Amino acid sequence: MKTLLTSCMLTVALLLTGCFSGEVKVSSTGKPYELFVVTPSDLWQGVAGDSVRAFFGSPVEMINQPEPLFTLFSVPPASYKSTVSKHRNILILKTGDQYSKSDMTASYDVNSAPQLEVTITSPSADSLAAFVHTYGNELVKLFEITERERLVTRAMKYKDARIAERIRQKFGFEMSVPEGYRIRLDTTNFLWISLEFPLSSVGFSIYTYPADTVAGHYLGAGNILAARNAAVMQIPGPSDGSYMTTSTAILPDQKLLTVGGREWTQLRGFWDVKGDFMGGPFINYTTYDAKNNRIIAVDGYVYSPSPNNNVPMRDYVRQVEAIFMTVEVLE
Repeated sequence: MKTLLTSCMLTVALLLTGCFSGEVKVSSTGKPYELFVVTPSDLWQGVAGDSVRAFFGSPVEMINQPEPLFTLFSVPPASYKSTVSKHRNILILKTGDQYSKSDMTASYDVNSAPQLEVTITSPSADSLAAFVHTYGNELVKLFEITERERLVTRAMKYKDARIAERIRQKFGFEMSVPEGYRIRLDTTNFLWISLEFPLSSVGFSIYTYPADTVAGHYLGAGNILAARNAAVMQIPGPSDGSYMTTSTAILPDQKLLTVGGREWTQLRGFWDVKGDFMGGPFINYTTYDAKNNRIIAVDGYVYSPSPNNNVPMRDYVRQVEAIFMTVEVLE
């Protein structure tokens, strides 16, 4: 494999060597958040496979149907070249006496692009399982970050110029929304944008409000939810007089993030429709814009009641979150 860097080190809580191929010929195959595990069947059916499934197959948090972080498939090494060598996400597990210790190597764009191929080598099945148990969270994070960056790149590459210009004019910041989304409602300090499918809906709203109207901490969960409910009630439900609101059945999960050098509060929770029977997960990013003394919020939602539309709900949520990662508030 020809590489652009003879030795590129990637640190994810352990020594993880990553290399990039300079001779990509084809586009990778597979859907987002699919992972092919290349390993002998005895490893996959034993403790090593159990460790991999425990991390990559753990349920996605804060969505209203059980779905794993990654959709897992396994294939024996003999079938690797003919079946999955061009897949976007590959994890290779190897054991043998030739390996003195457990180790991991990450290679990018080896047989296709974009592609991440991680190889774990270990003396035995038990030591491999122990290694995955120790570094499983970091391994999952590596694949998650790689997938998210792919979605961000796609959003920026295929952004709708008209929507981007409307956001720039209305709110004064940059945001890349992929083609296919449409502006559904444009009112004072509020914009609702969505992508509609026969069986599902993926959308988000952007809204701002003066910081002077907020009592207490700007980015506190209570203030964010109060502002959210006031804003998203403009998104109509299916019946007359119905509208979106925040579900009170489960408290949202709160986290502080830094995106583009700016501090945001992230809330994940569930939305309902007041006056009707609809609901699903939402994700809200809120930040304080000191230059304009205002609060900026981007609030995404997913409605996908049918499990037979071949797209996991997790993929829709992550698609919206990737769009949020393109926000650039100009100082």
